[in-house]
Amino acid sequence: MEYQLKIEERPGYVIATGWGDHTIANASRFLREAHEACMARGLDLLVLDFRLDGPSLGPAGIFAVTAGQAEAGKKMRKIAYVDASSREESRKRFAETVAFNRGVNVRLFGTLEEACKWIEAPG
Repeated sequence: MEYQLKIEERPGYVIATGWGDHTIANASRFLREAHEACMARGLDLLVLDFRLDGPSLGPAGIFAVTAGQAEAGKKMRKIAYVDASSREESRKRFAETVAFNRGVNVRLFGTLEEACKWIEAPG
């Protein structure tokens, strides 16, 4: 599946939705382009709706993607990460932990609704 990105601006934040094959290149591109969309709008709140299709990346791939984008992620006040796929929960949590350990205020959610509530909450 070809990579696609949709950016939706809501009051005070951005929802970025990414589709395509679940590869290191597409995951990195999605995180980079979502961050760029926030910066272009002067916003520091982001919801990542991760809809890349396919099996989980291995731990090394997850680490490379997440650690590679952590500097940009630290510039954001909050990032809500939505991955409702059937991929392994432990791998999703690993990505969250890698980012968090590098100073990114990120949380994993199972639904877009839960993610938006957290982003919209003060603090």
